[in-house]
Amino acid sequence: MTNHLYEHSTDDIIKETGEYTCEAGITKTLYKGDKFPSCPESEISTLWKHAESHHHNSGDEVTESGNYIDEDGDELELEAGATFPTCPKSGSPTKWKHAGN
Repeated sequence: MTNHLYEHSTDDIIKETGEYTCEAGITKTLYKGDKFPSCPESEISTLWKHAESHHHNSGDEVTESGNYIDEDGDELELEAGATFPTCPKSGSPTKWKHAGN
């Protein structure tokens, strides 16, 4: 994995199925256990990041350690294997996304 949080290089192993966007702006569904491909447009190595619409719900398993932010702006550092919590302020289920994405 690269040094940039939530950026993945060609040939890194995909940790969770989802929509990812390459440096050329092409979004594809990629699957857990596969490797990140080369750019679909240029066929050269590229960086991939989660698509903007990518989110996790309270109760989902954290598959990638890092900082996450919920719908009302609460930010938490979560470890892989943990469970996405409810909103720290309200205690209600919420959606989480990668902070900085």
